[in-house]
Amino acid sequence: MTNDQVTKLQATMNILIIEDETPAREKLRRLAEEYGAEKFGAEIRIVGEAGSVRDAVRLIPETEPDVILMDIQLSDGVAFEIFEECRVEAPVIFTTAFDEYLTEAFSHNGIDYVLKPIQREKLYRAFDKYSKLKQHFSHGQEASIDALLKHLQGNNSARKERINKERIVVQKGREYVPLEVSEIAYCYTESRIVSVITQRSERFFTEKNIADLETDLDPKTFFRLNRKYLCHVQAIQSFKPESKGKIVVELAPKPDEIVLVSQERASVFRAWMER
Repeated sequence: MTNDQVTKLQATMNILIIEDETPAREKLRRLAEEYGAEKFGAEIRIVGEAGSVRDAVRLIPETEPDVILMDIQLSDGVAFEIFEECRVEAPVIFTTAFDEYLTEAFSHNGIDYVLKPIQREKLYRAFDKYSKLKQHFSHGQEASIDALLKHLQGNNSARKERINKERIVVQKGREYVPLEVSEIAYCYTESRIVSVITQRSERFFTEKNIADLETDLDPKTFFRLNRKYLCHVQAIQSFKPESKGKIVVELAPKPDEIVLVSQERASVFRAWMER
């Protein structure tokens, strides 16, 4: 392969955007197109956009993207569910407001992890990283990155199938006891200590962090309200809109602080509540 062919190979990208927030999706599209315009000979094509797991599962095989920009929290679930529903044969640049998913993201075709709010420089570096990986794994095969895909799919196939736990081990004093998941109202973290509050207002502690608990518990009944709180649907008494698009959630038992859902997660929360 000549240097010109390598340059062309690096510069061409068919991108699928998976993001449920319209402003964020428009920003990703604009930055991707600007990246293409600034790179010599670059050609950026947005081959599709999806805001839900369901739409993504339909679009991925139809559009056959070179790279995917993927938010993690979508309107109908967590993006990792996509990998359980269809074969993803493209590297993924994850874009998210949460940093707790880093390890899991890199076991799902992830090549980079860009935190929101998206910064131009960081997204550009992610695109550059894709181009370099694409060139490295081509090994002289014209317009092919099969080696990269096999590498990513090998990581993906190695992960275990998700199993939602029915009980977790918690700490009460110096003793460890099993706790049925159905008894949990919510979990929250404070000063790196994770508390588990039951529906009967009992308080336990766990050595796991909130991200680990989120992975263990059924996403149909547990929702990550914010960085601190993971709650069971039955613990939500009511919720109301707050300023700047945020949502105030009333939990029972009542915590000692106001629990907010951010503007970015508000639509995801509403969709989850209406399942």
